[in-house]
Amino acid sequence: MISNKKECTSCEQTEEVNNTSEGIDSVALQDDMSTCANCDKEGNSDNMNTCNKCKQVKYCNASYKKKHRHKHTKQCEEYVRRAAGRAVELHDEKLFKEPPPLFEDCPICFLRLPLLESGRRYKTCCGKIICSGCCYAPLYDNQGNEVDEKKCPFCRTPYPTSEEAVERLRKRVEANDILAINNLGN
Repeated sequence: MISNKKECTSCEQTEEVNNTSEGIDSVALQDDMSTCANCDKEGNSDNMNTCNKCKQVKYCNASYKKKHRHKHTKQCEEYVRRAAGRAVELHDEKLFKEPPPLFEDCPICFLRLPLLESGRRYKTCCGKIICSGCCYAPLYDNQGNEVDEKKCPFCRTPYPTSEEAVERLRKRVEANDILAINNLGN
C-alpha cells in the first residue's frame, strides 16, 4: 500500500490516504452525487428526477419536484433565457469566425464566379467582381434597345478613362476595399 498525505490549503490540516486509487474513487463518487433542491438530501444523480425545462435542478422524487416548482419557476426561466442568449452568441461567434468565401456569386447572373482570373473582372466604378459573361453581354435600355455606349453592367455608369479608373481605385482603397488595394498595387 502506498501512503500519501493530503493537506487542505484552507485549514492546513493533513489527512493520510493509504491507497491512491481509493482517493480517486472517492472523488469520482462525489461527482455522481447530487442534492435534492427541495429537501437538501444527497443522492445518486442517476436516480434523481431532473427539472424538465432547465435540466439543472435535481429532486429525490416527482412529488418533491411538484412541491418545489413554484419556488424554482423564476430561477428556471432565467436560466433558460440566459442559455438561449448564450446559444445565439455562440452561433454568431462561429458564423463570423468563418472567413468569407474567396469569390461569391456574380451579382448580375447569380452564377458562381470562376476561380481563374480570366473568368471574372473587377469594376472600379462600383467595386464589384462580375463574371466575364456578364461583362461581354450586350446592354439594353428600358425599351429593349441595345446600348452602343459601353457601360458597367452592374451600376450602368460609362466606362472610365484610365485616369478616372485610377482615381476611383484610390477612393475604393480609402474605403478599405481589399480588391481595390490589390488592383492598385498591380
